[in-house]
Amino acid sequence: MVFLVSGHAVLRAIGVRTTSALQHVVYAVGANLAVGIAGGFALNAADFLTPLGWAIWFWAVTVAAALVAAIRRDTPDLPAWPARARVRLWQGTVLMLAVFVATGAYALAVRDEAAHREFKYTEFWLLPSARGEPGRITVGIRSAETQAQRFDVEITLDEQPLAVLRSVAVAPGGTWTRDIPVPALATPQRAEARLYRPEDNRLYRSVSTLLPRSLNEAR
Repeated sequence: MVFLVSGHAVLRAIGVRTTSALQHVVYAVGANLAVGIAGGFALNAADFLTPLGWAIWFWAVTVAAALVAAIRRDTPDLPAWPARARVRLWQGTVLMLAVFVATGAYALAVRDEAAHREFKYTEFWLLPSARGEPGRITVGIRSAETQAQRFDVEITLDEQPLAVLRSVAVAPGGTWTRDIPVPALATPQRAEARLYRPEDNRLYRSVSTLLPRSLNEAR
């Protein structure tokens, strides 16, 4: 439907005459590409760029073109297929190699698609207290992952350890926040928070905020 059938039906509907089977197949593939491009514009305008939308589009084009071809009285005859050709050993070898390469590329594409995480991520932030309490900072995690995650959180104040939170569990779509008290000083302080995944202990996110002097002096 994507590479040949719809294009073949369109060629029959518009009455394109081809002189050989190879020429017909090439024209059909080209017509199918045109159908796919037109479908992209149409489905995007209809906000229906989904697998179901593409299936409906190709089936609708194929059925409509087939009906037009059946109604036409001057639809050209299909070119005759060539007689059975003898395939040589090296030709068969190249063909099988091409099949293996295409199959491997498809398998890699499926694997990469399954591992693609374009919209699966974790937000991480560090701000002065959301409730406006002086001498406190708020650290938060919001998960858009597909499964529950555990994180380790380390917080420093002016590069000195302030707090460590281990195995923080966050469910998909869930939000976790915690207020952390900070000592009052007469000078601005820089707080930094780091987010780690316990399974590999690698840095996943890093955020920081500057605590103004007025926030600390309010205590």
